[in-house]
This record gives sequence, structure tokens and C-alpha cells, in this order.
Amino acid sequence: VQGDVVSRHRPVVQGGGQFTGSWERWDPTAWSRATTIIAGIALWVAVTVSTLVLGLLLGLLAPRAPAAVHAAARERVGPVIGWGLLLTIGLPIAAVLVMATLVGLPLGLAVLFALGLVYAIGYVAAAWVLGRTIVPRAHPVLSFLAGWGILRVLALVPVLGGLVGFAAVVFGLGAITVAAYRA
Repeated sequence: VQGDVVSRHRPVVQGGGQFTGSWERWDPTAWSRATTIIAGIALWVAVTVSTLVLGLLLGLLAPRAPAAVHAAARERVGPVIGWGLLLTIGLPIAAVLVMATLVGLPLGLAVLFALGLVYAIGYVAAAWVLGRTIVPRAHPVLSFLAGWGILRVLALVPVLGGLVGFAAVVFGLGAITVAAYRA
């Protein structure tokens, strides 16, 4: 063999053969680590952009909703957390149970497919509440951006980001539910 060889194992030269190049060990785990990092960054950017667009769009479509959600979250924290946990955990369980029947299969699948959007709306609502709590007198868009920015920066911290994201979805869904009930 003439030239260099990159492989996981050192080349074995059979009797009468020659190896004139150099050997470099190939580490397949290096690619998986790089792929994991790149995928994580891409996912963070996708969620960041998606929640920004969703929050701004919902703020434009329902301009009084952020104030109503913030008021519900401020005045009724217990029911907000209770309803948020019930929806966050209960919706997927209910969807799977409904799918056990042939008649409920389309509804269960629809609910499971919609959970991404439902959870994203809860996350955005939590960003509204956090932003209105931190900068209450600012324009609603600026207060949303403040809350959203804090949540997205915390999402960069490996374990804490997941816990904060879950808590944001729970709190946001609960605040929306309580605000809708009050309306």
C-alpha cells in the first residue's frame, strides 16, 4: 500500500506486502460528539426562532391576552400550577388512552401531534408572564422579549434548561387555562 491509511486498527501487513505511508487512528466517537453538539445548537436555534415568532404573532392576534394571562398568574398561582400540571401531563396520557379504541384513534393522534404547538403556546405564555413581572411598565412586546430572552438563555444550561422549560410550559398552560376560565 502506498500512501497514508486512516483506520480504527493498525494495518496488518501480510507476508511479502509493503506499507510505505503513515497510519492515523480514526476515532468515530469524535464525529458523534460533534454531531451531538451541532444538533443541540440547531435545536436551540430552531426553538428560539419558533417561540419568538409564535410569541410575537400571538401578541399581535390577541393583544389583550398577555395582560389577562399575567393577571391570572399573579392572582391565582395555585390553580395555575395545578391546571398546568394537569394539562402538561394529562393531555398525552388522555390521548394515548383514547387511541386504545378504534373510534378514538384519530382524535388521540391529533392531540399527540398538536402537543408541540400546545406546549409552545404555554412556553410563550410563561415568557409573557415573566417579562410582565420583570418590566411591568414596558411595552408588551418589550416585556415579552425580556421574558423570552431569559428563558432562552436558561435553556442553554444543560439540566437546568430542561427543568426551566418544563416549568415554563406548566405555568404558561395553567395561566392560559385560568385566564380563559375567568373570561
